[in-house]
Amino acid sequence: MPKKKAAPKKTKEVDFSDEESVLHEIALELDIDPNELEIDDRGRGFSSFGAGTVYEITIKGGKEWCVVENEDQERELALAVVKQDLEESPENFDNNFIESHINIDRLRDYLKNDVIDSAIDRLTDDAERRPDDFWEDYERAGLIAPEADDEGELPEPEQSHIEELAEHQANHELRDPMDYLRDIYGNDAVKQAIQIAGIDIDAAAEEAVDTDGPAHFLSSYDGRSYTTKSGLVYWRVN
Repeated sequence: MPKKKAAPKKTKEVDFSDEESVLHEIALELDIDPNELEIDDRGRGFSSFGAGTVYEITIKGGKEWCVVENEDQERELALAVVKQDLEESPENFDNNFIESHINIDRLRDYLKNDVIDSAIDRLTDDAERRPDDFWEDYERAGLIAPEADDEGELPEPEQSHIEELAEHQANHELRDPMDYLRDIYGNDAVKQAIQIAGIDIDAAAEEAVDTDGPAHFLSSYDGRSYTTKSGLVYWRVN
């Protein structure tokens, strides 16, 4: 009668609240004598993010690792780190990435009144000094100018004409409000846009972590994390 196959041994779960248990798990993973390692819950400042306990494990000679309970905690911690970075140092992220999370409609609406007012001032001067040029710009914008008199002269532009052309020019100028800001502020355009319209911090953090992986934002050593047999997640920090 054939022997029954032995059931696979279940991986022993580690009590994450027990520092010695965690230390021995990591020592086994790193193939290092546990007596050469030290552990504490300072977590190199990671614990301050409110994403649960983060252990810091060190070895004589200076190597350090951080350890969290599982992959869910790793992700939660990475999201907290990215959100803080987005709020404090958005310039550290790719401009295209940041721009994709700026509320462009809100930015355009905020800028529009100032752009229209500026255009009205400019067009009012044109209407007074160069009415023929004004009407050329008016018709070039696709607007219908009043009919000329019997002598072929167009009437003086009215305020309604000035405002109509100003709004048309503002809409054209703000088709891409980021381009408008770049013309004015250059490399600081993104900072200005964030101050004006803000960014969706949560969505941006989710995309960043999903794209680059949590360890990219946690491990200052190689941007990688590792999982032990019992599910603990750790990464090298120096």
